[in-house]
Amino acid sequence: MIYNAEEGLAAIMFPVDEVDVFAETEPGRRDRIAGKKAIINMDTRAVLSVVGRQYGLLENGRALELARKCCIAAFPNTAAAGWYVDDIEAPVTGGHCRIDLRYEGDVVTYDWSFSETVQDRYHPFLRVTNSYNASRVFSIHFGFTRIRCMNSVIAEESVRVSFAHTKDIERRIEKEINEAKFQKVAGRFEGFLRALGDTRIPRDRFRPIIQSALEIHKPDRMPNDRRESWRTLEQILDGTSETYIQQFGGNAYALLNAITDVATRPPTKEQIGYSFIRRERHSLQLLAGRWVAEFSRSLRRRGFDLDGYINNPSAARLRLSIGKRTRRYPR
Repeated sequence: MIYNAEEGLAAIMFPVDEVDVFAETEPGRRDRIAGKKAIINMDTRAVLSVVGRQYGLLENGRALELARKCCIAAFPNTAAAGWYVDDIEAPVTGGHCRIDLRYEGDVVTYDWSFSETVQDRYHPFLRVTNSYNASRVFSIHFGFTRIRCMNSVIAEESVRVSFAHTKDIERRIEKEINEAKFQKVAGRFEGFLRALGDTRIPRDRFRPIIQSALEIHKPDRMPNDRRESWRTLEQILDGTSETYIQQFGGNAYALLNAITDVATRPPTKEQIGYSFIRRERHSLQLLAGRWVAEFSRSLRRRGFDLDGYINNPSAARLRLSIGKRTRRYPR
């Protein structure tokens, strides 16, 4: 990922167009391929993808407009001008992008301090995903960011809409995004946090739970040159854990912050010498949201073996404890 908000929107707002696709069926002869078209970057003439004729091209600028409409639909008391682009992620090819919108100032009618739970303040954010290579549908996620450290989490039951590029996106947004739905999500998120503060987690169990929650696996039969990188990763996870243990004590709320910190700022190959974390930040934040939802539900369920989970953390153990199957997020 090469872009961020500091570099501006211009990096992903290049013009695109649709062109016919041809095949050279014999030397000197080109035949048009029926049912296919190519999406191109008009600035560089690079081909971004080859898609079906039914694929509806949605430009990034239009996706951002639709995202702002979602913000107002979910928070009618906010001003459109107050929602600003806080972060952008996109690969060098520009084939897809994610744009985060946050609100400048307080979102009125909401108490984001969650004062009865963890004495901490959060702000909502919206993330829009769009692509030109058919690898990702247009989607909107709402999440929460802890103001003090900007750790972000997309709650498992977040307001989320996603549409194939063949659908009437704007009409469905008007139908599916509303304030009542987001208020329900905020209430659930507060309920998840309420269960964490009084749950003790031993210091030496933070790292194994972080690895399990974010699906960071130690490779089998690592070459010697990667063993040092893995130790460096472990040290980073331990240091992150210690930071939040010092702030909140050895409890599950400190653990959540350690998980969301790693999800928001995953250690890079430059930091540790080898990348053991292959997921994008978006997928890691989805995993963090799934963990807090499942763990909180488990804590409130009679008969949950907390010690068993702490000593042997696994997503399967949590799903079993709440008695339902939870969908997996994309790798």
